[in-house]
Amino acid sequence: MVVAQTPTGSVAGTVIDGDGRGIPDVEIIIVETKTSIRSDSVGKFLLASLNVGDRELRVRRLAYAPAEVIVHVEPKDTIDVTITLTVVAQTLSAVLVHEDVAHVRLMRQFEERRKRGFGHFITRREIEDRHPLLLSDMTRRVPGTLLTPAAGGRSVLRFSRALIGGSRDCPPQYWVDGIMVYGFNIDDIMPSDIEGVELYSGASVIPPEFNNPRSTVACGLVVIWTRVP
Repeated sequence: MVVAQTPTGSVAGTVIDGDGRGIPDVEIIIVETKTSIRSDSVGKFLLASLNVGDRELRVRRLAYAPAEVIVHVEPKDTIDVTITLTVVAQTLSAVLVHEDVAHVRLMRQFEERRKRGFGHFITRREIEDRHPLLLSDMTRRVPGTLLTPAAGGRSVLRFSRALIGGSRDCPPQYWVDGIMVYGFNIDDIMPSDIEGVELYSGASVIPPEFNNPRSTVACGLVVIWTRVP
């Protein structure tokens, strides 16, 4: 029996201030699922695989007034939104700053998977040492990866293992900060915003936490972790 999949859509957004400048490290919370991501260094973010219909987003960052917005998600479409935050004056008492606990936990799991010896891993230190223009440049030395030309002069990442036995295009599944995303390319995120990348060439080596039945892991898997200042 074939079970119809629930249609989903995506939201591509930018968070700006009153002067139109992008605001980095803004937390965007999806109220429905209670999950969150952060904007990149120029204020951009991507929310993929959202249920169709009106979705409430809560947006917040220190020194700005929080905002709540409703976006209407269309099936198999990406909606562009711009969210403006207003600066608020704040008087802060002395505080002791701790690293984001959730981020520390995720990166500890990243290191644990790296020590198991399955897949290939790109660390923040390696990115800083090589100063790549594009994140895909970091994959050129990874065995079994291919960068093939695509529309618009861009390159897309493919795993040679997934292409054996057939000529059809086989894009890997992407996860970004613990969220499975679709229609994504490795160069959609700047190298300066990356904390770590995991690459798995086939389903047999993919960690169970990323083996979602709705994913295309047979074509490989790319897991991207962004930076949290």
